Amino acid sequence: MTTIELQQWRESFVERYLNKIDDMEISEELERAAKKIFSKRRTPRPCVIHSQEEMIAAVRKSVEDAREGRVTSSEDLDKEIETWF
Repeated sequence: MTTIELQQWRESFVERYLNKIDDMEISEELERAAKKIFSKRRTPRPCVIHSQEEMIAAVRKSVEDAREGRVTSSEDLDKEIETWF
């Protein structure tokens, strides 16, 4: 989902549901439920926690390593990927 699609979906959700709430108890229940949902978010994958500059530097280093023949074996790569989840 693109950023624009997500923004449109949020606006639609607010119009369809949140703007129609006229009971304080329902508002409080929704807030508690939202807090539960957001507290259960998964840890982002490694590619999400690094800045763009860090990722670009890593790609450049990898390209240089490949040019010089320093590559990771498939087995080592599989082991590394398993640690991501």
